[in-house]
Amino acid sequence: MFTPRKIADNYRELVSSIGFYPSLLSVIFLLFAVLVTTTEYTSFVMELKSLLEVLLVDSEENARTILSTLTGSIISLTVFSFSMVMVVLNSASASLSPRVLPGLITRKSHQLVLGFYLGSIIFSIVMLINIRTMDNGEIGIPSLGILFSLVFGLISLGFFVFFIHSISRAIQVDNVLNDLYKNTKNELKSIISMQKDNPIDVFPNFDDWSSISSKTEGYFKGVNSDKLCALCQQHDIKIYVVVKQGFFTVEGYPFLKCNHDLSDNEQLLEDLLNCFIFYIEEYVSDNYRFGMTQISEIAVKAMSPGINDPGTAVKAIDMLSILLIDRLSIYNVNYSLKHSDDKQPLLYFHETSFDELLHDNFTPIRNYAKSDGYVMNNVLEAFKNILFRTHQNSKAAQSLFTYLDAIIDDVNENISNQYDRDQIINMLNAIARISPEMGDKLVAKFRHQ
Repeated sequence: MFTPRKIADNYRELVSSIGFYPSLLSVIFLLFAVLVTTTEYTSFVMELKSLLEVLLVDSEENARTILSTLTGSIISLTVFSFSMVMVVLNSASASLSPRVLPGLITRKSHQLVLGFYLGSIIFSIVMLINIRTMDNGEIGIPSLGILFSLVFGLISLGFFVFFIHSISRAIQVDNVLNDLYKNTKNELKSIISMQKDNPIDVFPNFDDWSSISSKTEGYFKGVNSDKLCALCQQHDIKIYVVVKQGFFTVEGYPFLKCNHDLSDNEQLLEDLLNCFIFYIEEYVSDNYRFGMTQISEIAVKAMSPGINDPGTAVKAIDMLSILLIDRLSIYNVNYSLKHSDDKQPLLYFHETSFDELLHDNFTPIRNYAKSDGYVMNNVLEAFKNILFRTHQNSKAAQSLFTYLDAIIDDVNENISNQYDRDQIINMLNAIARISPEMGDKLVAKFRHQ
């Protein structure tokens, strides 16, 4: 049975598939080929062909040769291009992180190129089968269609050069990191801008709201906010999403709260729960947290013995520090003002806290690089930069020093080289200059262990 959620899941799988745009373009080219063949011998097209006579083919043999050559050549380009996509995906999975694959697969520029190849092949084949004997005994040559095939073939060559250039850049770790960083920062900026333009002075006490349990299991990745807010407005209710995006829920888990008890309204509960989206892939466009997670995983991968690229790890750490600084400008509860007449939110979200982001993104790096003096020194420098921007935010500063205390424990246990320890002491002294009271405690702890 096709439920609204099932239809939404199937639609998402369809549009995120690598074959979606190629299939769509193939259909468009097929329809265009049918249009060309049906209008090829109309009076208007015949007049147009007389003006383009120097560019048209008038020989059956030449027409078949041209179309056959174009079809075979573009098929070769298509096979090679699809092979390159598979190589890139395998390489990205091995050297970067498997989580970046959905973003590479859904890159529209690559799908459009592949779709243009397939469409050109279909168009040329349709033109080829339309070279046939007419009712008057003459050989019908769709010369205008053949001209279109030539143009498509030339464009395909240009697209092939673009595709090779683009696919070779897509696998470069610097480009992957820069794209993740820019997209994640844009997601953060959009939330900051929304909350700045529509500030909320007081949030409700969600502890008093009624819980709504999940009726499915999976990774919570998003919500159809338009539909959900419309339901909230229609029934005069407000919803709070208790869990963060990416949280794995099980059936019966209370992941929503409502300002009214809806336990007696099964249909409304079903409609509300159908607005929530569960799937496995992590797209930066869904939430900035997924972008930060992918950057962190690339840093961890770069520290593996098979790759051994601490420079990439340091660059990822610097990016994470900037994103964490931006996160401080966001409320711990996000909200949506859609369908709201009085500018009061109908939908609230649990925003991933600064503490959670700090733990989720730096703990894998700390555990994997705790014996590398160079990387750990840069982790401390990243914390110093964050602290410089958060020293007036006492709660965030306390979180940073709590985590720094854990870093000191790992460094003391795993780094014994005096030179590396001196560099770390210098960085701790720089931190102490920003926050003397807590910083001096870290320096004393590091020296005495």
